[in-house]
Amino acid sequence: MREKLLHVILFTPVAHGRWGLPVLFWGAPGTAKSAIIESYCRRWGLHCETLSPGERGEGAFGVTPVPGEGLKHITYPAPDWTELVKEGGVVFLDEMSCAEPALQKPMLGMIQARRIGSHQLAPRCRVLGAANPVDLATGGWDLTPAVANRLGHWDWESPSAEDWTNWLLSGANGHHEAGGDAEKEEGRVMKAWPSPFARASGLITGFIRRRAELLHKMPAQGSPDFSRAWPSHRSWENATRALASAEVHGLSEADSEMLIAAFVGKGAADELCKWKATADLPDPADVLDGKTKFVFDKRRLDRTLAVYASCAALVAPPQAAKRKERAEALWGLLAEAVGEAMDVAVPAATVLVRAGLLTIKGAQPVLAKLEPVLVLAGVGGR
Repeated sequence: MREKLLHVILFTPVAHGRWGLPVLFWGAPGTAKSAIIESYCRRWGLHCETLSPGERGEGAFGVTPVPGEGLKHITYPAPDWTELVKEGGVVFLDEMSCAEPALQKPMLGMIQARRIGSHQLAPRCRVLGAANPVDLATGGWDLTPAVANRLGHWDWESPSAEDWTNWLLSGANGHHEAGGDAEKEEGRVMKAWPSPFARASGLITGFIRRRAELLHKMPAQGSPDFSRAWPSHRSWENATRALASAEVHGLSEADSEMLIAAFVGKGAADELCKWKATADLPDPADVLDGKTKFVFDKRRLDRTLAVYASCAALVAPPQAAKRKERAEALWGLLAEAVGEAMDVAVPAATVLVRAGLLTIKGAQPVLAKLEPVLVLAGVGGR
């Protein structure tokens, strides 16, 4: 499971053409977190640059100011290690629980935007972390909620005797099994990505519309979850991508739930998965292509909203396959709902309007009914 999880984490597309879910592995000292992560990166030809706050200090994090020419301005030069990942790789933030609060601040930009000081890391540069529990870390510090919420949190299991002895016999000398070509794997994922991401987006949209109180639920200070996973706008986005990636990479239902919980916490993940089991959402591509018939059901408006939202997520991107034909089919579906349950059609219609798909045949009758609501939502109608 450990290697399968690492694979999903490294090969999940995120915002702005970047790669890799930001995950922090928690585990006791000496349980091979660093060695296993570095070894797996090498198998895929990804340079792994390990940064330990305790060993490298603030200079390695790009926050050391240097006077510019003529002393008229301050610059923040990129650390030398950034050259090693200029084409992509992994920045591995080791021993994160040794980072004092002042050093956790520059980590915010590195984790979220892949930015270090004034330097932008390459889109193919991933960010991972590892930490010992605070009570076991040398000079340990709790993570601030802002740092913790940018990361997924996974409890690292110690390698079994079998795993460790296999590594001792075959990997301790520095050799490693060839894995594959990272760029080819990225290409495979992107080809498979549209439908799973649309399904995940629709599912979580339907769930959050039903359980809005779980959209942002920051734990109280002193709670065990204060420095771990909790639901927020940011962590739900990561959970959506994790859910889609779990499908692309063939994770089991149980493993998928664990991956979602790494971002939004076990309580919220459990609630989502219970709702998912009853929603039984169809493939949006099959619905729009007429392979699966979806009938508006006013008894399950939450499910209807989720189906419409997943269909909208599928057709919205400019490069979407069969974009106009599928958008026309979606307007037809929305037409079935606007007379009886206008609210369930609004999210999908909003997406279609913002995507410029409002001049398609079948759009105008729906927009005529929804226009007042769309205007109030800040979206132009016809």
